[in-house]
Amino acid sequence: MTPLFFGIGSAIVVLCRWWGGWHPIWFGEIIVLVGALIAAPIGFLAGIGAFDYWVRYSIGAPTEPEDHSGHGAYSWRDYFRVNTDHKVIGMQYLATTIFFFLAGGLLAMLVRAELAKPGMQFFDNQTYNGLFSVHASLMIFLFVIPAFAGLANFVVPLMLGAPDMAFPRLNALSYWLLPIAGIMMLSSFLVPGGAFASGWTGYAPLSVHQPLGTIFFNMGVQWAGASSIMTALNFLVTIITMRAPGMTFWRMPLLVWANFTTSLLVVIATPFIAGSQFFVMFDRVMHTHFFDVGGGGYPLGYQHIFWFYSHPAVYIMMLPGFGIASEVISVFSRKPIFGYRLMALSLMAILVLGFSVWAHHMFVSGMAPWLRVPMMITTLMIAVP
Repeated sequence: MTPLFFGIGSAIVVLCRWWGGWHPIWFGEIIVLVGALIAAPIGFLAGIGAFDYWVRYSIGAPTEPEDHSGHGAYSWRDYFRVNTDHKVIGMQYLATTIFFFLAGGLLAMLVRAELAKPGMQFFDNQTYNGLFSVHASLMIFLFVIPAFAGLANFVVPLMLGAPDMAFPRLNALSYWLLPIAGIMMLSSFLVPGGAFASGWTGYAPLSVHQPLGTIFFNMGVQWAGASSIMTALNFLVTIITMRAPGMTFWRMPLLVWANFTTSLLVVIATPFIAGSQFFVMFDRVMHTHFFDVGGGGYPLGYQHIFWFYSHPAVYIMMLPGFGIASEVISVFSRKPIFGYRLMALSLMAILVLGFSVWAHHMFVSGMAPWLRVPMMITTLMIAVP
C-alpha cells in the first residue's frame, strides 16, 4: 500500500501543477512532501490495518463491536501489529521510545567524537549540525514526551478501574504515527543536501533556506504532534468518563491528575507548533512570506509560536514525572501524600501559568520591551506551584 499511495500522491502533485500551468511539472520538493511524507505514511497505516474499522463502517459493511473482551497479547507477534489493548500499546510505546533514545544517544556520541580535538575529524559542518539537530529532536519528540504517554497508557486505566482506554482504535493509531515520525527524522540524513541543521527549534527564516532534509523535520514534528494530540484526547475522555463508581476527581491518584493536566497542555499547545511547521513549509515550497521580512513577514513570529508550545512542553515532560514521584513516595512510605488537594491544584496552576511565560526565552530577541516585565513576573510565579 505504501508504494501505491506514494504514486497517488505524486500523481496528484503532477496533475495540480499541470492544471495550474506551473513549471516544471515534476517538482522534486513537492513530490517528496506530498508523495513520500504525507501519502506514503497514510498508505503504510492503511496496509497494517489501522483504518479497517473506519473504512468498513463508512461503507456500511459489517463491523465488530469493541467490547474489550478480546484484548491482550497472545503471541510476541501481537506487539508488531495493530492492537487495541492498552497494555500492549503501552509496551509498544516504551519499546519504540527506548529505540529512539538509543538512536539519539548514538548521534550524541558521534557529536562528542567530532569534538574530541580541534578541527574537523569525521564530519563536515552540515553533517555535524545535522547530528545534533536530529539528536535533540529524537530525544524530545520521540523519547521523553511519548515515553510518559506509554507508561500512562499502561497504568492509567488500571488506576481508574476502567477496562481500557475510551477509544482503543484511536489509541492504536496514535502509537503507529510515532515510528513514522522517528523514521522520517532519521531519513533526513539520506536526502540530497543532508539532514536538517537548524537545531530542534528550527528557527525561521534559517530553516526555510536549509536543505531538503528540513521538510523531513517539519513533517516528522507534524506526525509526532498528531500522535500526541490523539493520545491526550483519549486520556481526557478516559479520565472524565470512565472512572470506576466512587472514583471522584478528589480520589484519583496524583499520577492520574498529572496525566490529566499534561493531556490538557498537549491538546492546547501542540497545534501551535504544528502551525509553525506548516508556515515554514509554505514559505519554502509555496513561496509565501510568513517569516520572510523581505516579503513583509515577521521573523519573530516563528519564535513566539514555537515557544508558546515549547515552554508548556517543558511541563508536558515534567508533570508525569511529578506524578510518578508522588506515587512512589506514597507507596514506599505507606502514607498518603500530605496536602493531596493542594498538590492536585498546583498541577492545574502550572497548566494555567505555563501559557504565560513563553517569552522569557526571547528576552534578547528584539521583542517589544514592555513584554519583558509581565513575563518576568509570571516566570517567578510559576515557581510557587
